[in-house]
Amino acid sequence: MEAVDELWRRRIMREFGDGYDFSHDLLRDTAYAAISPPKRWLLHRRVAQGLELLHAGDTDAVAAQLAEQYAGGGRPVQALAYYQRAAEVAASRFGHAEAVRLHEKALSIIAAMPAGRDRDSRELAVLEAMAAPLNARYGYSSRHLQRALERSIALAESLDRTDSTITGMAALGASRFVQGRTADSYEIANRALALAGAGSGLSGSAHFVAGGAALSLGMPAHGLGHLELAAELASDVLWSIGSRPDIHAVAWAAHAHWLLGNDDDALACADRAIATARAIEDPFNLALALAYGAVGDQMRGDIPRLRDTVAELRELCDRYELAYYREWGLILDGWSREEGPRVDLAQQGIGNLKAAGSFARMPYWLSLLADLLARDNQRDAARATLDAALIAAQAHEDLWWLPEVMRLRAAHDDEEKAVTRLRSAARLASAHGSLALLRRCDRGLGAVGVRPAAPRVLPTA
Repeated sequence: MEAVDELWRRRIMREFGDGYDFSHDLLRDTAYAAISPPKRWLLHRRVAQGLELLHAGDTDAVAAQLAEQYAGGGRPVQALAYYQRAAEVAASRFGHAEAVRLHEKALSIIAAMPAGRDRDSRELAVLEAMAAPLNARYGYSSRHLQRALERSIALAESLDRTDSTITGMAALGASRFVQGRTADSYEIANRALALAGAGSGLSGSAHFVAGGAALSLGMPAHGLGHLELAAELASDVLWSIGSRPDIHAVAWAAHAHWLLGNDDDALACADRAIATARAIEDPFNLALALAYGAVGDQMRGDIPRLRDTVAELRELCDRYELAYYREWGLILDGWSREEGPRVDLAQQGIGNLKAAGSFARMPYWLSLLADLLARDNQRDAARATLDAALIAAQAHEDLWWLPEVMRLRAAHDDEEKAVTRLRSAARLASAHGSLALLRRCDRGLGAVGVRPAAPRVLPTA
């Protein structure tokens, strides 16, 4: 007490809450630097042991502090365990940025450990746990996530961990997909499926990526089969990217159903995905379910429902700082408005996606922007945007929406070119088996007095 009293009188310490603190950070730094390394380690360990005694019933509340004290006290194993636990606690409370920071602290400790299988196993465990908060914070296409997944796969292969290899490959396939590398995503997913074996529970995440990529490559029936298998095989597990198959795969399957002309099934899948996400009370899974549902609302032309869905999606993404689906909300919010900064919202969302390297579905997003520009009588800008959408579809092999982009572009052609383009769009939709888009093309042909060619044979698998 006398020592503290003297420090207080000399204004080195000050009252702080129910205790005392240094009156200036420089004083603290100077005092800390004056302690010898052995004494410093001892004091850090005593602080850590004191915290463990004080919080014996709930060390989660001070896990991050314990990790820092043990790290400062030269006890890397204890520090690592507490950093991992602190990251788990942060992630469970949707503190994705804090979870990433704590995982990175854990990785820095592992990097100083002796090389070997034990170190590699520890690093793999941290990287696998880190994938979900990285995805939620920075998005599927982020370089942070890509590096973590590539390193996870390399470690898993060196450790002969087939389960982790498959999980990492599926997650990397999802990242490649969002980056606009659709064919690469499909190829990676099929390699993971071959490694897992038919019907294996491990194959659920690979079926999910294969299904989404197949749908985007213009094979909605084939993609739907994979997505349904993903939901069936993986059930309610949590994938490394943070989503659940009974939510993510079902939400994406809704788009396949709509393309195939099954409107009722599409709406039922969207509703089921959203209801499941609400039941588990997970903001990230609810955001993705709402985002996919909003796209379905837009395709069906259900504007009142779209506006309600987008309002909830945007509020959720802002509250929890969720990347990627936040941009979907911006674009769809702009498209669904009758007035106001609707073009600006769509352009902001598209610009953010491009800046993040997220080019999946870019032809779809650009077509919505073109529609807004056309509604504002900016026909030249609308035509140029649709031309960009056509280029993006071919560059990224993102073909599922291409017939609709071609149909919209035909509205800017003279009659002869419009008929030629509409017929090409109809043939492409027919080849895909996309009955919904084929109907739109046929209506477009009918509007210019041309009967569609018949009969049509649509793929069913």
